[in-house]
Amino acid sequence: AEKYQISVPQLAIRFCLQHGFLPLPKSTNPAHMKNNADLDFEISEGDMAILNNLEQIEDYGDASKFPVYAK
Repeated sequence: AEKYQISVPQLAIRFCLQHGFLPLPKSTNPAHMKNNADLDFEISEGDMAILNNLEQIEDYGDASKFPVYAK
């Protein structure tokens, strides 16, 4: 994000768009909404390759503390 002088959410949204996904960012803050919509840049092929090859988190931990996931 620093390289493109944008926010991390902007980078994440643009990454999704360049993959053909429809991201659904949520915000009630008007400044964040404006920032999330300011996507007039493209992530280079090289940077997309780096992002595509980042290590993925396999497990976020014990989710049972959340009522919807409780057994």
